[in-house]
Amino acid sequence: MTVQLTTIEDDEAGRAMVQVTDVTVRRDPVYDGHRDAAVRDLLDLLEANRQLRDTLAENAVHYEASILAMLDGVDPRRVIDDVDVARCRLGLAESLAEFERARHKARGTFIVAQFDDGMNMKEISRRWGISRQLAHRFFKESHRDG
Repeated sequence: MTVQLTTIEDDEAGRAMVQVTDVTVRRDPVYDGHRDAAVRDLLDLLEANRQLRDTLAENAVHYEASILAMLDGVDPRRVIDDVDVARCRLGLAESLAEFERARHKARGTFIVAQFDDGMNMKEISRRWGISRQLAHRFFKESHRDG
């Protein structure tokens, strides 16, 4: 399977440079279903992250147009209509919700994979920076939904 990964690094002048790399993921028979599920859910999270990034960038264009219109003295009622604020708000809410759903699911399946790899809940919770109870809740939800 080939996955496209994007990295952003600053050049010498401090400008953000985007680099896209194709990475081939080899399947290892040692990997079990929980590890595969974690990879799948992380890929879903990556896609939700990209969608949210695109939505934020699109909304930024509308925000900038609103600012310019307001500075030009355009009536705020007209600015709202011209920029289509309702569509922007709805699109952002949907992207945020999808990102949060994917993040929650990926966290759970990754915790299950860590547990299956021999880590205990105390170690897992410490690495995630969450309580043992929350780590266990993610674990249980992932088993219930999986």
